[in-house]
Amino acid sequence: MRHLKRALPALLLAAGFLLCVFRFDLVEALLAPVVRSKQVFTDRESLPALALQHLLLVVATGVPAFLAAFSLALVSSRARSPQTRDILLKLASLGETIPTVALMALLVPGLGYGFPPVAAALFLYSLLPVFRNTLTGLESTPAHLTDAAAGCGMTETQTLFRVRLPYAAPLVIQGIRVSFVVNIAAATIGAAVGAGGLGAPIVSGLRSFDPILILKGSLPVALLALFVDSGLRTVERTMQEKRAG
Repeated sequence: MRHLKRALPALLLAAGFLLCVFRFDLVEALLAPVVRSKQVFTDRESLPALALQHLLLVVATGVPAFLAAFSLALVSSRARSPQTRDILLKLASLGETIPTVALMALLVPGLGYGFPPVAAALFLYSLLPVFRNTLTGLESTPAHLTDAAAGCGMTETQTLFRVRLPYAAPLVIQGIRVSFVVNIAAATIGAAVGAGGLGAPIVSGLRSFDPILILKGSLPVALLALFVDSGLRTVERTMQEKRAG
C-alpha cells in the first residue's frame, strides 16, 4: 500500500499524458471557452505518432548517454592521475558549454537535417548529470565501508560493485532523472531542424500564433517530463531508505 501511494502521482501524470496524446480533443473542448484554435496549419501527423517520435528520440539518446557517462565515471573514480579526471570531466561537460539551439545548428551542416543532429546534441547534453552524480556517489562512500570490504579480502573491483555502487545508487538514479527530464524538454527544439516529435505543433503554433497548437505539443511534453521525474524520484527515495536501513 505504501509503494502504491508513492507511485500514485506518477501514475496520474502518466494517465494525463496518455489523455492529452490520444484524446486532445477533450482538452481542446475544455479550453474552448477561454482559448480558440486558429486552425491555420493542418496536422500532417497524428499526435500519437509525434509522441512516439519524441519518446524514441529521448530513449535512443538517453540510454547510450547513460552508458557512456556511467562508464566515464567508473574510469574517473579509479584514475590515479588528476589530469585524467580533468579530461574525462571536460568530455562529459562538452555539451553544456554550448546552448542547445546553437549546438544543433552547428551540427546540421555536417549531419544534415532530421534525427542525426538532434540525437548528437541530446546525447552530449545528457552526459554531465549522470557522470557528475555517479562520480560523487562513488567518492562519497564512507571510509568505514571500504575499509571493512578491504578487511574481508575484497579486491578493488569487488569493492566497487558490491559496496561503492550500491551506496551510490540513489545519486546515480538522481543523475538519470535529471538527464532524462532535460532530454525530454530539449527534444522539442529538434522540430526546428526536422526531427519531428512533440516540438512540431509547438513550432507551428508559434508561427501561426495559435495557443491551442502550442498546448498540443507543450502539455504532453510537460506531463511526460513530470511523470519521469516523479517515477524516478520514487525509485531514488526507495533506494535511499534501503541504504539507510
